[in-house]
Amino acid sequence: MTSLSEAPEEEPIAKLQAAESSVFASRWEQFTPYIAEFWGTLVITATFLCNVDGAGTDPAFKSISQAFMVIGIVSATKHITGASLNPSVSLALALAGRQKLRTAGLLCVAQIAGGLTAATLCFEAGVAKELVLGPLKFHNWVQVGLLESLYACMLCLVYLNCAASTKNNPKGDQNGFIGIAVGCCYLASHNAAEGICSTVSNSAVAIGLLVYGAGGIHLSHGVGYFLYDLLGAFLAAGIYRVLRPKEFVSLSRLNEDNTQESAVLGSEFIGTFYIVLTQVSSRLSGEQDLGPQAWGTAAAVIAMVCALRDVSGAHFNPAVTLAVRCSGRSPAEDMASDPKEVRYGIFYAIAQVLAGVAAFLIAGIVHASQPRTSTVEAATASQICIAEGFGVFFLCYVVLASSVTFPVDGSRSKQNNLAGVAYGSVILAVTLTVGNISGAMLNPVSVVSAIMVGAVSGRNSLLVDVTYHVVAAVAAAASFLVTHAQLYAKDALDADERLTGL
Repeated sequence: MTSLSEAPEEEPIAKLQAAESSVFASRWEQFTPYIAEFWGTLVITATFLCNVDGAGTDPAFKSISQAFMVIGIVSATKHITGASLNPSVSLALALAGRQKLRTAGLLCVAQIAGGLTAATLCFEAGVAKELVLGPLKFHNWVQVGLLESLYACMLCLVYLNCAASTKNNPKGDQNGFIGIAVGCCYLASHNAAEGICSTVSNSAVAIGLLVYGAGGIHLSHGVGYFLYDLLGAFLAAGIYRVLRPKEFVSLSRLNEDNTQESAVLGSEFIGTFYIVLTQVSSRLSGEQDLGPQAWGTAAAVIAMVCALRDVSGAHFNPAVTLAVRCSGRSPAEDMASDPKEVRYGIFYAIAQVLAGVAAFLIAGIVHASQPRTSTVEAATASQICIAEGFGVFFLCYVVLASSVTFPVDGSRSKQNNLAGVAYGSVILAVTLTVGNISGAMLNPVSVVSAIMVGAVSGRNSLLVDVTYHVVAAVAAAASFLVTHAQLYAKDALDADERLTGL
């Protein structure tokens, strides 16, 4: 298939080489993208190898360290090459038609060289000698492969949507959240896999592990992780074409309504799936520690909202969808208000529930051989009601105010860089605050999945929790109407002007 963006001028490397005021000599200018990819991948690989060492820093901070290093390096090099820094991402770009195969191949060479160099330096310096890789106690390679492939797919998909989409990253109005979104993918995967394995999500790092394999045990680990990461890239490229059909010539000629609806509902399914999977898996993996659940779920939310907000509005929660519908606002910023909104609300909820069921099935497979720990909270029904009710209320209100609403004057960039961070911040804060009381599911879909896999206590009743969420969502919509009355006044004036002009 031929994409709309395969013209040479769309590629970051071609843009850089064509710059008239470059400070680099033309000869060196041709190599700067590959040098940036080499150094960026080297730093990310070295950080990973040091963090998966069995000794040293608290594991909770190791995942944060890896995520923030990725955020820093991607933000520093994205204007040079796009900062894929991962052969799997480069492969996904080529498969999705967003980068020429030759360019992707050369970038992969630079990235693999960076990974091998980092692994060699660490090995020779005696750093990270005690690598903890592969399945941990009670787990096997099937479970490791499932998690590694899914989260490699998540990382590639988020990168494609944040960096390669012409709608999410248009000329002259580029977004500023690519680094944050990609870094959050690492944070989500590491916390979801806590107690199961160390996720890699980067095929350059996997190849670097082959250096350690020269001594024996890690050779098969490197090969295994590499193949799982490549599988994730293929999955991501296919999903990307489904979620953004208008960016491809052949798909854009299909029935527009059908492709739009499939893209919107696919966006809600994918986003909800990864958020619920991360939330439930990190809760099961973290035992009584709320850290993995809070950081992992918040990171998954931030990444998926940044990637898919411009597709469907990034609700990923039936309570949020209900709040948006009750508020009378459109599902997403650029969706026109029309009668289809009622149908969208119903279909959104169906897609989200199906995603929750899929997440439950995956979590059940991944944690099938792990002993369940007690999840009984010393909380009364009224305490759970208050905790879940206020948590969902604030979550819905924040999403309404930051994610699906244009300001009255409309005088800002179309790239709302804080919507995903706002959504994820509420998840993080509420989970750490009341997670020991109610489990901080904050999502009817998460409640269903958590109860089915035994991740929450018997006090949590599906019907009761859903009732709390529905009441909180309606209350959030009412509060939004009161605090944002000027939006509705503006809508009324616009409607009058349209009627007058007829």
